[in-house]
Amino acid sequence: MKFGYLLFVAEHETVDYLQLAYALALSIKNTQKPGFDQVALITENKQKLSQLTSSWVFDHVIEWNQETFWYGRSWMDELSPFENTVCLDVDMLFMQDYSHWAEYFMENCDLYVANKSYTYRGELVNSQYYRKAFAKNNLPNLYSFYTFFKKHSALSRDFFELARYIIKNPTEFSNVFLSNYKPKILGTDEAFALSASILDISDDIAYPLEFPRVVHMKPMIQNWPWPADYWSDHVGFYLSPTGQLKIGNYQQHDIVHYVEKDKINSEMVAILEEIVWKK
Repeated sequence: MKFGYLLFVAEHETVDYLQLAYALALSIKNTQKPGFDQVALITENKQKLSQLTSSWVFDHVIEWNQETFWYGRSWMDELSPFENTVCLDVDMLFMQDYSHWAEYFMENCDLYVANKSYTYRGELVNSQYYRKAFAKNNLPNLYSFYTFFKKHSALSRDFFELARYIIKNPTEFSNVFLSNYKPKILGTDEAFALSASILDISDDIAYPLEFPRVVHMKPMIQNWPWPADYWSDHVGFYLSPTGQLKIGNYQQHDIVHYVEKDKINSEMVAILEEIVWKK
């Protein structure tokens, strides 16, 4: 299988990550051209898919149990069924066809990790509010929410193997490499950045491109002149019957990483389902 998107979902007491992944998969089916619309799901519990009306949007479902499942994305290279993969955070929606991005990466890269994000108004995010560990320890500004890799690449293998080791030994690596500012949790973004830095491959896997363009809705990076705990306290989130998304007064044209997990509800899922059924 030449190309596909990979999603991970875990059991959670308050968040239905399967519903988020389902909405994302529907949006991929609704927007991507054939050959670039395959979706694989990694889950702890295949049985839960029976609650979905159109579970066929997941072309591959792989059941996988791992004690540190929350950081399961560091195993993406081992678990993906595709030769070329983009692994995504599940709290995202696709707004248009991005097949040309995938084509570029397949032709030019063994591994590429997003290294910038945008506000809902299309402004490049420059704030370090959530990225102090990156700035103060001079780490590459990697966002694991969009990670492309080739399945059998030596570069990918070395990168992910080290990232997994870092995740398993967070204190050791924080003490040595994050002494200027230690995050409360060493997450996948930090592990990927450390792996790239230690292997000295940052320029090979995160060079400047105009894409992927991902709107990152963490509230304190929206360039507002006031503090915000939740972006939804300040702007609305509107999905039209045709699948067009507005945040506030701004039409969204890029991948939207909406962050607040309760923004995807049954009404929005029904809209996305209706669109895919009509295709």
